[in-house]
Amino acid sequence: MTTSLDIFRSGRHTASSGASLAFSEADLAATAAAYDPALHEAPIVVGHPKDNGPAYGWVKSLGFTEGHLRAEPHQVDPAFAELVQAGRFKKISASFYTPDAPANPKPGVYYLRHVGFLGALPPSVKGLKDATFSDSHEGVLEFGDWDDQINAGLWRGLRDWIIGKFGLDEADKVLPTWSVDQLKTLADQPEDDPTNNAAYAEEEKRMKTELERREADLKAREETHNRQVSEFKERSGALETKEQETRRAEILAFCEVLVTAGQLRPAHKEPLASFMAQIRPEDVLTFGEAGTPEPSLGWFKTFLGALPKQLTFGETAGGEKDGPTADFSAAPGYEARTEDLVLLGRAQAYQKANPGTEFLAAVAAVQKG
Repeated sequence: MTTSLDIFRSGRHTASSGASLAFSEADLAATAAAYDPALHEAPIVVGHPKDNGPAYGWVKSLGFTEGHLRAEPHQVDPAFAELVQAGRFKKISASFYTPDAPANPKPGVYYLRHVGFLGALPPSVKGLKDATFSDSHEGVLEFGDWDDQINAGLWRGLRDWIIGKFGLDEADKVLPTWSVDQLKTLADQPEDDPTNNAAYAEEEKRMKTELERREADLKAREETHNRQVSEFKERSGALETKEQETRRAEILAFCEVLVTAGQLRPAHKEPLASFMAQIRPEDVLTFGEAGTPEPSLGWFKTFLGALPKQLTFGETAGGEKDGPTADFSAAPGYEARTEDLVLLGRAQAYQKANPGTEFLAAVAAVQKG
């Protein structure tokens, strides 16, 4: 489908009702300016259906340039677009609400009702570009094929002229009344009557069947695609969950080794494992400008594995009479005296009981006590 459709042009045109109307450039410019999809969004249809449906697309906006009214289509059915591109519907015909029509969304101007795509039938408005992409209502103008009516009227006028000039007998010899009446009968038949154009009706039926088949095929493909996407997301989610569970189990096992070695307190195992699980496998660390990047989790495990054993002195160190003790990790090659640890623990306890007390002041206080 092209970016715009050439749907109408200025000049005098004959509507399907037989009315001959002149459309000035000002009229069509007003039509383009008045178009508002929020009030009435003109559908793209096949032929000139009574109820404006089914819609195979919509007119997003109208523009008027160089004497031509152009429509910008959108939301065009892909299967219908393929048929237009294949040349199945090469001609376009427009339907308008008259300025005084009761259903006109913007009274006072010709308002676009729908854009009809035609197959074998040519539009009455000549000179429109091919698209690459009727029942009469009150206040509605449709510009379909009106050539048969004009043809019948011309032959009727010619017969009347012969009668007036040479008499009835001569007229019957040249243009019998039954031949002119037959032309009028054919012209009066509605466009959607299969007896009017059986070949066109059959072609239109075939095209609609093909369009429905392609729509069904497109819908089936879309459903299959959506199902495959949903299954892929479900499998990916389950795999990611399993990978996360396996990774956390490995981290917990590593932390348990640290606890067994005395390098990590049991109470710290779960929080540390949760923290380490948040380090992504692709995260890396680089030390220095020329350093070699290494995985963050691997470096952190190495760091934890090199920690010294945690020394815990509870009430067994110094006895209950000595009071609380402190938790302390001595550096390699050094030892902490029990009495110093007891003093440190008492000072820390004093600070907790007396918030805001400086450490040295707490030490002095517990020494006096």
